[in-house]
Amino acid sequence: EYVADALMIRRGFFDHSRHRDDDLHDYVVQLNGTAWNMHIGTLRDITREVRDRFLHDQVDVAAFEASVSHPGVPVLCDAIGDYETALNNDLVLDFAALEARFLERLQNGTLSTFTDGLRVILVDEYQDTNLLQEQIYYTLTGHVLARGGSLTVVGDDDQSLYRFRGATVELFRDLSTRLNRQCGVAPRTIYLNRNYRSTPTIVRFYSDFVGLDLAYASARVAGKPALVAARNPVPVDYPILGLFRPTVEELARDLACFIGDVFRGEGVTIHHNGQCFHIAANPQGGALGDCALLCSSPREYSSGGRERLPLLVRRELERLDPPILAFNPRGEEFNQVPEVSILCGLILECIDPDARVQRSISNLPANARTVMDNWRQAAQDYIAQDPPPNPRRRSLRDFVRAWQTRTPQSGGSWPREADLMGLVYNLVTWIPAMQTDPEGLVYLEAISRTISQSTRFSSYGATIRNAPPHDANSVRAALWDIFVPLGTGAIDLAEELIEEFPRDRLNILSIHQAKGLEFPLTIVDVGSDFRTNHHAHAFKRFPRNGSRSHRLEDELRPYSPLGVPARPQLDRAFDDLIRQYFVAFSRAQDVLLLVGLGDARSTPKSVPNVATGWTRDERWPWRGLPDVVQL
Repeated sequence: EYVADALMIRRGFFDHSRHRDDDLHDYVVQLNGTAWNMHIGTLRDITREVRDRFLHDQVDVAAFEASVSHPGVPVLCDAIGDYETALNNDLVLDFAALEARFLERLQNGTLSTFTDGLRVILVDEYQDTNLLQEQIYYTLTGHVLARGGSLTVVGDDDQSLYRFRGATVELFRDLSTRLNRQCGVAPRTIYLNRNYRSTPTIVRFYSDFVGLDLAYASARVAGKPALVAARNPVPVDYPILGLFRPTVEELARDLACFIGDVFRGEGVTIHHNGQCFHIAANPQGGALGDCALLCSSPREYSSGGRERLPLLVRRELERLDPPILAFNPRGEEFNQVPEVSILCGLILECIDPDARVQRSISNLPANARTVMDNWRQAAQDYIAQDPPPNPRRRSLRDFVRAWQTRTPQSGGSWPREADLMGLVYNLVTWIPAMQTDPEGLVYLEAISRTISQSTRFSSYGATIRNAPPHDANSVRAALWDIFVPLGTGAIDLAEELIEEFPRDRLNILSIHQAKGLEFPLTIVDVGSDFRTNHHAHAFKRFPRNGSRSHRLEDELRPYSPLGVPARPQLDRAFDDLIRQYFVAFSRAQDVLLLVGLGDARSTPKSVPNVATGWTRDERWPWRGLPDVVQL
């Protein structure tokens, strides 16, 4: 993905200065719905999203471009065309193109050696299928049916979260009709409605939640039976808990105390309906990794710089005695993480002393230049701290000076070319957080991957040469192909990079990250950002219009076999929020705790919010969450 992102930025935008094109900017703002925080990373994201939808929705691109719905459309299509040319020239495929090539070869018969051996096709998470993937599955099904084989798909339309990646939930909902029409078979439906994960109270809670909004029913699979709690045995059937406070600071403090009591103290006792419930970590292997705080976003700061619950909880946990650490590597913008700033700044100081090459590039994006200067300052400050010598008994200051003067510390002559990956792993020996800290290791992985994958397209293959003119040219290539993408926000931590969660820390995750996971104690943030009924955050709680994904669907689907969506943008936005919180609530195994801002009686604020049970017609059947035990 990094290679694809970098190629889009370099070939699609920078090479022809399209990132400065007013028509393109205006069109992208129209698709995005706002000009707020519009930068090269946003421009890249939207353009790649459009390009992926071209393939995923099998869009007639020529017809779309000829529509002339906006003067920015041809500019966007030209950027995508140059990006695709760069992929072809480098003999690489991004993931959408890989899918398209796979379908093409399935259909033209050149994969017969593979398909002739197939008898059974199994597809998981079918609710997140797009049209291109559906055609792959149906083409494979045609091969296996001819030999008496079968197709089985598994999915849950209530858990379709990836519309922003092109998922079309209607393909799952209408599977019987579509499969019969294309493959001539009528599938048999088996309802997997026995829930073995959660307690009866939790199953009842999220089953009731998903049925609150009557307008959502028409978006679901028809005739779907209710979930049945089938976990056996159930040690304790805890009530649903709520923690609501007037300010986010109070909320963070009390939530941290609750977590500390459960995992470091004597536990928490709850009295409800004449019963006494005790919540504590299991002494036989229970750990903080059994708990997760799920948020719509794990960012520690809002786009306006306001401190959010994930940051405040992290701080309050660290104040406990003994302190508790959090695991939230996606909490900050990647290019602003202190360890990332230090490491990137040290690399820049080594390969480009005094920023001589950097200053010579007149068309370097202004925000990239600013970030790189900040990185350099962070590196210089870190060098001034004189961190302890590395295992080879060398100081960081001497190592950086040796690189700057191209003078080997062990004698001899400087190599004709030096590998940037080798430089990274040398520098890391002075940055302890990137050696042992779980978050630091994730950051190091992202930087290492960025550098190593740049060899796929960068003219100097992530090496720094030592002889003119290649010395300056190789630094220039590294700046453009590695540090500009990193500095402009074009590189972020992919969720897929985070493969394991530490057992000794509190996990702070987005709801999307948590999909497919389960936790004995699940804390869901249902409203810590919502002090008032303000339009700026309505899209996260009670939409007033569609999001970027819904606008893209309406823009491109007229040119796709899928056709125009049947449900209006606003309905799709509400549908998606209901699905998001259904997934969040259903991650809980034993205890589900809802947290957010509330009044003095510890009930949630009367701010319209899907997560607290509001329906799109502005009713609140769960007014005050009366069935939730307030802490």
